[in-house]
Amino acid sequence: MKSTLTILLLVVMLVQSFSKVWIVLDYQANKNYIAEFLCVNKAKPQMHCQGHCYLKKQLAKAEEAQKKSTNQNQKFEITLFCQNLFRVTFIPAFKQNSFQAFKSVFYLFSAQLNYFHPPQVLVKLLSAAI
Repeated sequence: MKSTLTILLLVVMLVQSFSKVWIVLDYQANKNYIAEFLCVNKAKPQMHCQGHCYLKKQLAKAEEAQKKSTNQNQKFEITLFCQNLFRVTFIPAFKQNSFQAFKSVFYLFSAQLNYFHPPQVLVKLLSAAI
């Protein structure tokens, strides 16, 4: 299924990109019919048109259609909208054990809560000097 879809998309892209080639090949294959029935200048044999006018019209029409499609494709806008539809909550698989690798008895820490303050006499002398 995927391969047939891929081949189909590839063929469509190739046909679109070679549209002028297809027009010229169609002209070459049906040159006699175009010169006899579709040529605008068939009443003027001295011009030796032989359907070139029809070919020019078809190529101009293809060029115009291609320009029109490229102008439409230039404006491309993406609107991104994200919404949290559900919330995922993770449940721990294992509960923490009360096992401690290091006993808190061996860990000593004494916090010193009083900080060094300079004597007030020295602070007054320095502030008066400034």
